[in-house]
Amino acid sequence: MILAVISFFLTFADTTSMREEYKKSADRNIESVLGKGELKSTLTDSGKEYYMFESAEGKESATVVFSSAKGRYEFFDYMVIINQNTEIVDIKILKYRSEYGYEITNKSWLRQFYNKQGVSFEYRKNIDTLSGATFSAQSLVNDINKILDKLKK
Repeated sequence: MILAVISFFLTFADTTSMREEYKKSADRNIESVLGKGELKSTLTDSGKEYYMFESAEGKESATVVFSSAKGRYEFFDYMVIINQNTEIVDIKILKYRSEYGYEITNKSWLRQFYNKQGVSFEYRKNIDTLSGATFSAQSLVNDINKILDKLKK
């Protein structure tokens, strides 16, 4: 019986990477921020997918990370683009599943993460609160800090 359950989950388990799932939208966003180039997979760690962006001229210019964070009830998927100085240059919420907390997709709120080198983000201190999306916003801040810490090592 246990073997049948395991085999069922292995058969129907979704093995699609977030990069593949959001390829069209992500590629369009990456090109608008970084220009033409290619993503090369470097690491998958704790559900986060790290890619090195290589420009059309062959220069490594940024890291693109696909990740998920948990809102109050459900997970949401997002992509963050980080330059060589470990500064965030773009964040895009790729899929927000819950009916609560969608305010986290607000581009002007997300901009407060941009172009800050060597900063550890703290919700309510250097990241403004977001009415209606407290859980999602706090989760995004924590997840981004984990990504930045990983890249600094």
